[in-house]
Amino acid sequence: MAEQASSTESGVPLLDYNYAHFRTKHFVADLARTVRGEGVSPGSEAPDFELAAATGERVRLRDLRGAPVVLHFGSGT
Repeated sequence: MAEQASSTESGVPLLDYNYAHFRTKHFVADLARTVRGEGVSPGSEAPDFELAAATGERVRLRDLRGAPVVLHFGSGT
């Protein structure tokens, strides 16, 4: 069960993550892909994709070309 944890210094509340679904095999498979050089290399241009913004609108990476972009990934589980 996720419980409300203390807030960060910025005042944003934190929730405890549930990592019960995580398995060592997932970590090993991801590590193997990294060693083989799969995925986007650091410093290379990211492929275009579309995601839902926190506001609910759809955002395409190509529409943000030329501007700084930060992708923040987290788990809601």
